[in-house]
Amino acid sequence: MQYAFQEVVDEVSKLKDLEEAIALAAEREKEARAFYQEKANTTEDIGLKDLYTYLADEEAEHFRYLEEYREKKKLPEIETELPSGQSFTPEFVESETRLGAIGVVIAAMRHERKSEYFYMELAKKSEEESQKQFFEILAGYESIHYDLLDSYLESITEFRMQT
Repeated sequence: MQYAFQEVVDEVSKLKDLEEAIALAAEREKEARAFYQEKANTTEDIGLKDLYTYLADEEAEHFRYLEEYREKKKLPEIETELPSGQSFTPEFVESETRLGAIGVVIAAMRHERKSEYFYMELAKKSEEESQKQFFEILAGYESIHYDLLDSYLESITEFRMQT
């Protein structure tokens, strides 16, 4: 994971300004939403469908925050209380489907962790306290998404280990 973090640090250091950072972040949120929507539409696993739909909705909300900031040049009102306790229980599906799902979940975890690092780095570079808080909140959301995916993965592997 250290490589992923360094990759993000390098990327953020090459950004010209906050406007470019916001544009990149918005594009990534849009791509992540499309990824989760596509996975929600193609999986037969009810638990994964719910998880992917939830994450797609979250990415859409993050995109909205970033676009509002870009349009108004003012930090948007966002929920500062990070949600917790959300869980998604996997359905018992054919092992081949589940193995494919594991790969998707791992890829999604990597994306969420890199997004968290990205926002943490933007927070470090922010000169205004409100900008710093904005990016820290977004990093917190990405961390929660990572934990949700990790929890789902743990549920799958615990079940497989018990059989």
